[in-house]
Amino acid sequence: MLPSESTLRSAAPTVGADEVARITEQAIVLAGGTLLELHPTRMGQADVVIRGSQIVQVGGKIPDGLPRVDVHDCIVTPAFVVGHTHLYMALTCGMPPPASTPQTLTDHLQWIWWPLDKALDDDLVHASALAGAAMAAKAGAACVVDLHSSPRAIDGSLDRIEAALDEVGIRGVLAYETSDREGRARRDAALSENRRFLKKVRAGTTQHRALVGAHAMLSLNDDTLDALRAIADEFGVGLHLHVAEDATDALDAELNKRTRLEQRLERLGIARTDSVIAQANELTPDVVQQLARAGAFVATNPRSNMRHGVGLFGGSGDHVVLGTDGLDGDILAEARAYGFRHDEAKDGLGREIGARIAAGQVMAGHLFADPAPPRIAAGARADLAILDYNPLTPMNQSNVIEHLVRGWSTASVRHTIVGGRFVVRDRALVNVDERALIGRARPAASRLWERMQGYY
Repeated sequence: MLPSESTLRSAAPTVGADEVARITEQAIVLAGGTLLELHPTRMGQADVVIRGSQIVQVGGKIPDGLPRVDVHDCIVTPAFVVGHTHLYMALTCGMPPPASTPQTLTDHLQWIWWPLDKALDDDLVHASALAGAAMAAKAGAACVVDLHSSPRAIDGSLDRIEAALDEVGIRGVLAYETSDREGRARRDAALSENRRFLKKVRAGTTQHRALVGAHAMLSLNDDTLDALRAIADEFGVGLHLHVAEDATDALDAELNKRTRLEQRLERLGIARTDSVIAQANELTPDVVQQLARAGAFVATNPRSNMRHGVGLFGGSGDHVVLGTDGLDGDILAEARAYGFRHDEAKDGLGREIGARIAAGQVMAGHLFADPAPPRIAAGARADLAILDYNPLTPMNQSNVIEHLVRGWSTASVRHTIVGGRFVVRDRALVNVDERALIGRARPAASRLWERMQGYY
């Protein structure tokens, strides 16, 4: 037993004969692992019984005869959630750089990301999503909150992402990135794609969830703000968009819209339950607190911030989650960057990495209306990451965050379990042939990069 004042074993239920019979049916045991919840930190050693999509027992006497998965010397923790990403960027690693080095966020948009999304066709949308979902699963993620854009392939694009997520076996919260930068017809098509998938969620014909998506305030006209708000009101969901990544949104509001950014945000109505606001680096503390009180989440993406040179979000609280902004699906790498960036800023937030990861897990549970919080406890959904991490130095509740920052990595992820099913086992995808995926992704990436040349 690792040193711990509060262990997960202590909450083990008393299991009666009837319950043993119920647990035994189609159950598996994760045996011998170190169980860890990051916020508040709870740590201890106990076996975990999974049946169907749920955890049904933690510790106590385990029924005989159940199949066992040996996780000795491993950490068993709630699976990670990528709180904001762009799966359509999954095929960009290694692509040729633009002719000139981007100096501003607008340069990055105009020279890299907008040519990229214009180059996507139906097949590339699916290939990108499949690659991105696979990378997230292998990094221990059970859920991604995705904001998609493919202005030359809008209709049905969220279905293609849904199909990719289903193939890999992870959950997604999907939205299409509405924008006025491609004209009214494509704006209307984007609004329609959001509405169409929201109807699918309402009808219960998909296992995934949806928000109303938009690009960033600088690319949205006032009537588009009204249209987005109307859809969010109609379906009772939040919005997902970039806000105040740098000063551009505020400058655009003042110079081009003749108003203030705060007034535009109020008109859009982003301060609502389950909105996901990406970046928010330049939002005032008052607006951030308003979002928190309304039940919205802020997704901070420190690696993307470094890549674009746009600063750092300084907010805190249980509404602040980690995203990757499309770089990959690696929340552990994002957590490491978060810790180092905030240590550099000397703002004390580097100690809150566990809270950021846990907030993403809570957000996903809320968006999916899961019946129990994301914990390692009987009744909780069995979304788990098992990390092969047996350090040379002591690890306990007081120093586990330091181990996370300096020791954990995607290479440590041995298994990923989503809804009680292995989607990664012994570091290999379970539902997707990885050689076949590579054989498809590499030619798709080359074709995408070639197509981008026509949009520079």
